[in-house]
Amino acid sequence: MKASSLSCALMMLLPWWAEAQPPPRSAPPVPLSAAAREAMQLAEQGCQSDGYDEDLCERAISRLEASVRENPAQLEVRLALAQACWNRAFQERPESRSRQNWQRRSMDIFQELADRKVADARPYYELSVRQKDDARRMALLQRTVELNPRHARANQDLAWGLLRQGKTDEASQVYQRHLQVSPVRDRQEARENLRFAGALAQAQRPRQAAQVLETVMDQMQGERRAERCLLLQSADPRLAKARPNVRRALQELRPYCTDMEHLDRAVDLEQQGRVDEAVTELEQQMAANPKPEETYVMLERLYLRKGQPEKAAEVTTHYLRSEPDAREKCERFQRLSPLTLRAMDTSTLEATRRQCGQR
Repeated sequence: MKASSLSCALMMLLPWWAEAQPPPRSAPPVPLSAAAREAMQLAEQGCQSDGYDEDLCERAISRLEASVRENPAQLEVRLALAQACWNRAFQERPESRSRQNWQRRSMDIFQELADRKVADARPYYELSVRQKDDARRMALLQRTVELNPRHARANQDLAWGLLRQGKTDEASQVYQRHLQVSPVRDRQEARENLRFAGALAQAQRPRQAAQVLETVMDQMQGERRAERCLLLQSADPRLAKARPNVRRALQELRPYCTDMEHLDRAVDLEQQGRVDEAVTELEQQMAANPKPEETYVMLERLYLRKGQPEKAAEVTTHYLRSEPDAREKCERFQRLSPLTLRAMDTSTLEATRRQCGQR
């Protein structure tokens, strides 16, 4: 199998070791032997989806097996062996018997741990993501979150399963727990959360849908406004109909990343070296929708490129005086060119420095 195909396949595997640590209720773990620690280190080096090394992984599996034979009570070793076997399977051709054997070997380890009712969430979750029977999968997810209520992926999967079963109120509660333990980190996660909000709205739960949207918006307050706007751009305003304040906040945010046709054309024109035309488009953008900050960033840069620091200072002053958000204003102020700062009028410059805590 080509290395690129292997990499793509392995990246789809769930990183159980980072996602779900042993829950507080687990019995004290059995101390690992020196040989077990060495075997697990080899597995971390060679059996992960990122940087898989066939020789290292083969050695790791052999040593993990020896450690299990030496002391079967070492739970961490058994979990590492199960995951290493699963990853090893993707060295083999799809649909080959050898791939199936490696995967079955991994599943048998997870299943044995679940049959023993170990008080650790990981084997139950690993079984759930590989389980085709929905009822069985839901039972495994329920057990996972019982053992580890902060297991982000299990909460998310469980919420979707409850929604499919028509248990919308319970699904909403579980998804809120997911949002609490796994705050939004990127656009993909934001879109997934908004998709769940949309599903709640379709299930005639507008209040819960708005609650998911509001939680996402609250979690993103630390992001720059333009980034928040892009993340929430796909949000249907109807999701917030049960929360007027959320709907209003969403409507106020949208202009910062929408209606930017002139700005988009200016970007293309600058890349073509047509600076004067780009400036004209940016001036038209200010007239049509003055909200996007990038309009002022580009205008400052292009005016300085044209040798017109006074014009750069003029457009920057306009932005600083009209920007209602102190944090956005101060972050923009810190990035201004020294040429622009020297050309600005003293009153605006000093007032902004005081507001931003500069001397």
